[in-house]
Amino acid sequence: MESDTDLISVLPGEVLQHILSFSRIRAIVRMRRLSRRWRRVIECLQFICLDCRDFKHWKVEKFARFVDNLLLIRSKVDLHTFQLYWFHYLPLNCNDLRKWILYAVKHNVKVLDVELDMYDKTTLPSRIFTCRSVEELSLQMGEAPDEDLEHVGLVLPDIIQLPSLKKLTLSDVEVDQLSLNQFIGRSPNLEDLHLINSATYLDLIASKVLKRLTLDGFMHGPKRFTISAPHLVHFECQGCALQDVSWGEQPSLESAHIDTWGKKYDGESEFIGVLLSAKTLALFGSDVKVMLEKELPACPVFERLTTLEIGNWCLTEDFYAVLRFLQLSPRLGELTLMQKELPHAAGKGAETDAMPIDGMTFQCPLLETVIIQCSKGDDGIDKLVNVLAANGINPKKIQVTFYEDIEEMERPENRRIIEEREKELCEEKPRMGRRKPLC
Repeated sequence: MESDTDLISVLPGEVLQHILSFSRIRAIVRMRRLSRRWRRVIECLQFICLDCRDFKHWKVEKFARFVDNLLLIRSKVDLHTFQLYWFHYLPLNCNDLRKWILYAVKHNVKVLDVELDMYDKTTLPSRIFTCRSVEELSLQMGEAPDEDLEHVGLVLPDIIQLPSLKKLTLSDVEVDQLSLNQFIGRSPNLEDLHLINSATYLDLIASKVLKRLTLDGFMHGPKRFTISAPHLVHFECQGCALQDVSWGEQPSLESAHIDTWGKKYDGESEFIGVLLSAKTLALFGSDVKVMLEKELPACPVFERLTTLEIGNWCLTEDFYAVLRFLQLSPRLGELTLMQKELPHAAGKGAETDAMPIDGMTFQCPLLETVIIQCSKGDDGIDKLVNVLAANGINPKKIQVTFYEDIEEMERPENRRIIEEREKELCEEKPRMGRRKPLC
């Protein structure tokens, strides 16, 4: 027997709020017209996610009115998430931006995620950095306008105190040693720290609770710095020289992604020790190769390693580090080898003479998948395949993929995503006659 009951509408409010967190904000606002029940649900909206791609053909002034009206219809209830992604070629009004963020702070927001482009570096209200409720803070600010000659990134206030903060992501934000110490020292639960093109001459990253750390590019520098985080389980480092990183209290990492470009590696940091307990490793760059060649000969076995991605140097000319890694990885199940793209451009990176591999053998009985990524026309790849096959790897398990094909495959997927978004926006156009929407 068919029923006219709306099964969605009878769900508990908490469940409805969770479902709405995956919906586009323009569609959510129009749901107010469905019933009194939906009107109350929308007026207690917990997740406000504003993405400029959902307002593609709107003028900035119309978007600002939409957000103002959305905040006006909300009841006086706490806000879980406020997201604002703005990549429009026209910047938002600074006063509007401050007003919306202050609204989120005043309503005890837990997740504050702001990603902007083209803005004044002194725009954001300082109350963000003393908000007692925020648990996740992400500020990705883009590059400063050309006329901003004094500051490259967002300027942080003198006082930072976020007692509930668990995850912090900063991009294009000027983070010096003092501000970093405040973030760590006054956020006792901070476990995730991600600095993207933000660090400015840091000397020490020290935390007893930090579990995940990302350093992706440096605003000034880098110079040598020390990481002292004994409970770190994941480390990601890009855009610096490997020799600039040293370890204080060494962690036992479970995973790491390292892609560096140093001109040399002096071997003082004893880097390999923090990787020994890892299950997943991604290691790229010529100074990584030099580090491995120096430290792997006397290295213990990687007892837990199951997934390894390695390369971004000319593997066909220097395969020693890979072979030695395979000798020390008895539980390895997945291997990805990334050959340096053609043409082999001379440039940044440490270089050493190729180490001999004659007589080197390995046994990886659990190895099921081997992927080799390279450029088309790279005649040396057969050499890699032959070395692997000679050590018992079934050639059927070895897959060679070309960078050109990977790029070509990504294009239709990107187009599909854009087309689906455009289709959804067209379907969301209200068919309400002359009735003017509230937002």
